[in-house]
Amino acid sequence: MAEYGSACIVPRMTVLDIISRYRTTEAVFRAWDSRAGACICCGALFDTVQQLADRYNLNMGQLIKELNAAAGLTGEVSRE
Repeated sequence: MAEYGSACIVPRMTVLDIISRYRTTEAVFRAWDSRAGACICCGALFDTVQQLADRYNLNMGQLIKELNAAAGLTGEVSRE
């Protein structure tokens, strides 16, 4: 798992890193499957949140906000 200096989920983290570190975030990714039109955990596990948002035209800020909330993290949405 990659190390990140931030105390919140950031766009450069991969889906796998996020779920491995914060198991409760899997439900968020599952909830976003319908917006992506695909199973995120099946087909984008090694993508960063930035790549995921770009590929599926998702609102990255909202996704990160929901992931941080599910993980029990607070702070500003970072573009790291």
